[in-house]
Amino acid sequence: MKNIALIGPRGVGKSKISRKLSKLTGKPVISTDMIAVYLTGGVSIPDFVKSHSGNWKPFRDLEFQILKQVSGSQNLILDCGGGILFDQDGSGKEVVSERKTNLLKETAFIISLSRKSEYLVEKIQNDPTRPPLSSVLSYKTILESRLPQYRAHSDIQIALDDRSTEEVCEEILRRSGWA
Repeated sequence: MKNIALIGPRGVGKSKISRKLSKLTGKPVISTDMIAVYLTGGVSIPDFVKSHSGNWKPFRDLEFQILKQVSGSQNLILDCGGGILFDQDGSGKEVVSERKTNLLKETAFIISLSRKSEYLVEKIQNDPTRPPLSSVLSYKTILESRLPQYRAHSDIQIALDDRSTEEVCEEILRRSGWA
């Protein structure tokens, strides 16, 4: 059976949903961000990006390596970082990552999770554990450019607003064929 990959913006609830899915199914969860921290020797993502002068490209390359490593696995729940669908072009601009989206599509049933933008911006803007995605663009601007890509590269989309974790997990299991 294919893996399930949860994608969506920072703060949407991918980790919470993935942990509940794991409890319900007995399947393991792999967090791409946690694997990245492990592979960098315990260096947090903000510190990793900072150590590369704020350049996200090395981190995006690391995410691709992580996806390649788990691509041979099945029956995993992938809790993907918010930028999993993206890379940096030569000028440092964020672009959709063909290499990562293709790998995800080959190995996983992709579920895009969403919430109202206002909720996400409020949750993220004052969280010091999350590194800035850009020194120039606001999180809201980045969020607005990413949202259509999450939808475009997923098999199904699920809005979490005003829904319990259990309801969302039941829908995921039913619609993914894992139930």
